[in-house]
Order: sequence, then structure tokens, then C-alpha cells
Amino acid sequence: MSKEKIYPKGLRVFKPHEKAPDFVKGTLIISLNELVKFCQDNPSILTEYKEQKQLKCQILDGKEGLYLIVDTWKPDNNFDDVPDLNPKDSNLPF
Repeated sequence: MSKEKIYPKGLRVFKPHEKAPDFVKGTLIISLNELVKFCQDNPSILTEYKEQKQLKCQILDGKEGLYLIVDTWKPDNNFDDVPDLNPKDSNLPF
């Protein structure tokens, strides 16, 4: 994930109501027009799953309660540091 936090527009998370049962962790409100515009304006943060575009977010717990950030982590495909483990060249007894 990048060091800069990206807060998605159109998604808001709220603490559960004080009388809510324990299994209720919060409320998510989705403002569709705002979310669609955010995704259209930021196509580079979208990922793809089963040929569908998606916005991947993480739910975090902070001082003010739950909040969302865009999950921008991408795997590092740098295999330059991985040693070559060819058993034919090793001194292993098997």
C-alpha cells in the first residue's frame, strides 16, 4: 500500500448506535453519484476481479472509530533478489 492514504468519496462509515447489539460493528452509507464520480476520476486505483472493475478498501479503526481507505497495495514482482535454488548445482546429499 502506498504511504499516502486515499479516502474514497461516496463511502462513509459510522460507529454503531449506542443501543445497537454487539454484533453490529457500524453503518456504511454509499452515495452512489459521489462514488461513481470518484472512481471515474481515479481509474488508476481501481483493481480488476473476474473482468469487473472494483474499488478495494480497507476498514480501519482509529481514534474516531471505523474509517475507510483505498487499498493501494500491489504485489512486488521483483524476483531479482530471489536466489536460484537449482538442486543440481548445490552440495545437498540428495
